[in-house]
Amino acid sequence: MHQYCRCLCGYTQFEIETMNQNVTACHCSLCRRQSGGINMNIHIKEGSLRWITENYVSIYQSSERGERGFCNHCGTSLFWRTQDQKFCNINVFCIVHNNDDLILKTQIYIDNKPSFYEFRNETTNLTEADVIALYSAKN
Repeated sequence: MHQYCRCLCGYTQFEIETMNQNVTACHCSLCRRQSGGINMNIHIKEGSLRWITENYVSIYQSSERGERGFCNHCGTSLFWRTQDQKFCNINVFCIVHNNDDLILKTQIYIDNKPSFYEFRNETTNLTEADVIALYSAKN
């Protein structure tokens, strides 16, 4: 499904094509530090990220595997992607349309989640080791 997305200030705008309606919540320390909470994202089809306005996009290499994009005007977290850009997920809250059809499907780095919050949804839960093995299998 094609989606229109934007940052908080609107200076960064883009279109994507989502793989499905499944949202992933990441509890790793990097995502929590960057977002100030839980990073909730949705996977997009490879090559479907199309910039409408990108003058304020900055890329930060956050690990050996990945990089994070953000609007350097308002600070909105836009995406996390592999450095080869074959895999990308988008901050689900950048999608402008009504998100009522989205489903919280998976939680990753569940073993890094602080104990002071809990989701009620039934989800697939992957540990840090599970996620690393999953990405290693894809490469």
